[in-house]
Amino acid sequence: MFGFFKKRLFRRMIGYVDAIKLTVYAKLWPELADQHDQEQAKQLSAAVVNRLFGSALSPMHANIPATLIDELATDFLRKEEDKDLLHGIIMSLRTLMTVETDARNTEAMNRISDTVQWVKTIFPLPPEAPDPNMMERLATMLQSRYCEQ
Repeated sequence: MFGFFKKRLFRRMIGYVDAIKLTVYAKLWPELADQHDQEQAKQLSAAVVNRLFGSALSPMHANIPATLIDELATDFLRKEEDKDLLHGIIMSLRTLMTVETDARNTEAMNRISDTVQWVKTIFPLPPEAPDPNMMERLATMLQSRYCEQ
């Protein structure tokens, strides 16, 4: 019985994570489009979003040097002034870690843990754990700020 509710909660939380990923992409893409052609900016934006959220490297991004992806992701985190967006990234990582730990997905857990450790070298992390209501508020607020134009 509780497994059903937990799975439903996890699906809901992953939906908020996906919304925040889309928001980061929407924020990042125009910045990179100023420096690169459209197609390259799309590829770079997607690769940076994958890096920021601890996703596996997509085969579509295999031709992009990992150092360039890390450099762009680091620059994004250092220069980003929207604290809500940074908070959304951190809470998304913590949500993903919770879901993957429950699923016993060691590969994903290690990848997300490495990402969290990397982000900690750039700025301090807030102490709180992800909460469904907070994730919903963050996702909704960030989407209205960056995606609905």
